[in-house]
Amino acid sequence: MFRAESLESGYVQGNNSCVLHGPMDFEIQSGKLVLLAGKNGVGKSTLMQILGGLASPLLGCVSINSTDLHKTSVETRASLISQVFTHPPDMPLTTAKEVVFSSRLRFLSGWNGNMQEHENELLKALEMCGMEAFAERQFNTLSDGEKQKVMIARALAQETPVILMDEPLAFLDYPGRREMLTRMQTWCAELGKTIIFSSHDLELALKSADAMLLLEGNQKYRWEWDAELLKSTDPAGLFSA
Repeated sequence: MFRAESLESGYVQGNNSCVLHGPMDFEIQSGKLVLLAGKNGVGKSTLMQILGGLASPLLGCVSINSTDLHKTSVETRASLISQVFTHPPDMPLTTAKEVVFSSRLRFLSGWNGNMQEHENELLKALEMCGMEAFAERQFNTLSDGEKQKVMIARALAQETPVILMDEPLAFLDYPGRREMLTRMQTWCAELGKTIIFSSHDLELALKSADAMLLLEGNQKYRWEWDAELLKSTDPAGLFSA
């Protein structure tokens, strides 16, 4: 269960707090694919960082299975939530497989871990993203879209119940975006993952999401939990007001 209680997102500037959205109260059940939508500059990335425990809320809390992400250890948070950022990192002299493996370090106890088990899990994660053939490729030689798929595989290999993805479709072509959304739906339905993702490709994203959190200006926001209604929503109409 992913829960936000009396959550205010925003930032502190000098002695003043700037509230972007909230207070928000919502619960997201396991196995749901949730779209975070809004115009550029409305605060999607800020909210993503707060939901992931990387930035503090102005008020309120975010919890997964009753554990407050902002009051727990880094190790515990890494077992609960993984994140994919908009821009893949620069990782020279590192293979795609090694990038994915970096998410499994918390499972190792010294050098006594079952390395074959970890190898199997990271290759499985790459396969889930259609990147198994790229396992030995140098990460920095991949295209931006291929790098993004590797980073998504890394999040899957981390084995967390919740995954946050900031613009996971950004570097993919149209067929690639459709394929990735289908994969995300499968991970939610078959693995019970809760995935919250932002996207500007609303025409595709609305047809795939189970729910939507729309961030509007002047601290306003709204939820839509009817997946069938989302499929028939005109993306242009979301920002007509």
